[in-house]
Amino acid sequence: MALSQTVVRAPEEMEKIGRPRKRFKVAIDNKLCKGCYFCVRYCPMGVFSKSEEFGATGYTIAKVEHPEKCTGCRICLLYCPDLAVAVEEERAEEK
Repeated sequence: MALSQTVVRAPEEMEKIGRPRKRFKVAIDNKLCKGCYFCVRYCPMGVFSKSEEFGATGYTIAKVEHPEKCTGCRICLLYCPDLAVAVEEERAEEK
């Protein structure tokens, strides 16, 4: 019995194989983020990074550094303990 494997492809590869790439809006709520940086650590595409900005809770917070790299996997949502990350697909008219 063969196990199926999920292959995560980089956005550039998706365009090469002729498939239109979905784009996503990624945001961090400064009022909720406490700077645990789980999103920075666990994002497979490197969308997030540490910032020098302080959030409403007084902690240095994460920031969205490369939103164009987001593939919509939503792993960041699973790891964020404070529900500070939002990911949604862009509509065609917003692109």
